[in-house]
Amino acid sequence: MSIQRLRYAQEKQQALAKQSRREVAKLLSESKEQKAHYRVESLINDDIHIELLEILELYCELLHARVAIVNTITDEICLIESHDDDGINEATRAIVYASIHAPEIKELLQIKDLLGLKFGGEFIKAIVDSKIGVPDKVLKKCSPRLPEQDLVELYLREIARTYEVSYSGLDQPVVGENTEISEELKGNDNTSDTSGSDSEDSKPILAVDNDEPGDDKHPIIIKKPRQNSETITEEFKIPKDIVKDIKVSHSKAKTNSKDSIDDLRKRFEALRR
Repeated sequence: MSIQRLRYAQEKQQALAKQSRREVAKLLSESKEQKAHYRVESLINDDIHIELLEILELYCELLHARVAIVNTITDEICLIESHDDDGINEATRAIVYASIHAPEIKELLQIKDLLGLKFGGEFIKAIVDSKIGVPDKVLKKCSPRLPEQDLVELYLREIARTYEVSYSGLDQPVVGENTEISEELKGNDNTSDTSGSDSEDSKPILAVDNDEPGDDKHPIIIKKPRQNSETITEEFKIPKDIVKDIKVSHSKAKTNSKDSIDDLRKRFEALRR
């Protein structure tokens, strides 16, 4: 049940994050850059929380797949000595610690209570208070902090480009940003210019954004990785030996989207059913 709840929470927060990006784009279009800057700081922390939920889902999947092994563990000593390599020790400690940082997932608190009954209250206390054995990647996602200004600038630039709105920072270099398009993408775009749309549609592979559905003209659809606080500086790269077979979709989102809060509510209702 916790796995389904984590997936639903991710889908819900991703939809809200998309709405927040539209609001930031609207602020940029109205030249309210300082307000957009503050809104992006909150957006980045929301993205980090989504990343935490993704990690917790994997840990829950691991424990679910190895529940028979978990049932054979007698105490904390056995957990540490015999189950460090198989990931059970790491997953157990991560879920216990992160359960207090993801209160919307009540099932995680239930797992924490069950583990407390199995391994004792001191086991839970040592993890929550002293962070003993908690993976660094989980600690990082559970530590609220002010995002670095370079990361905020990258978010603002990406939103401005995606929604085609003006932003004063577009003309200024930012540390960590890839200013040159990869050679593979350049070659693919040149092929597009010379061959025309018919030639592009004849290519067997279509690369689309993470939330784009694709089409029925291409037998193979690949989706670009969803951008988050860790991957926003990375570009979509295509191996040179297959670049001629791939059409890259460059669809742009518009600020006048008809998606509204009511639309999001309907989608959430559909997800609940």
